Amino acid sequence: MSTPIDPEELADQIRDMMNGLRRAMRSGRSVGGLAPRHEAVLAWLRRKSRLTTAELARREQITPQSMGAVVAELVERGWVLKTKDPDDGRRELLALTDAGAAVIMRTDEARRADLVALLATRLTEADRELVARSLGVMKKIEIEEESS
Repeated sequence: MSTPIDPEELADQIRDMMNGLRRAMRSGRSVGGLAPRHEAVLAWLRRKSRLTTAELARREQITPQSMGAVVAELVERGWVLKTKDPDDGRRELLALTDAGAAVIMRTDEARRADLVALLATRLTEADRELVARSLGVMKKIEIEEESS
């Protein structure tokens, strides 16, 4: 009879593995000089256009002031556009520009290439088969992105 697996311990192991995988994919290089915070904001805006600075700050778990500085840098680079909210003129909505969309697409392609290289060089074929089967199981706990 096998020993029951503690969900809390398993959750810690999964979280640690995800963080390690992220570090491995980003190790030693940024893509196009893009800081991690910039990359995160561009990725959010690609997935969910028309967010406010406050909404981005909540999603990234930083202060609105810190996010405001990140957004200002992205606006200055021409990657993000601010527009007035038609429903509430006090709010500014953020959206990717075409240039911002191109930057995040290049970043995604580079990150994918990094992951492909890691899978090809660090895992055996049997390991990759096991990962593929495990992903099917992990899909059962995947959280759908909120619709708001």
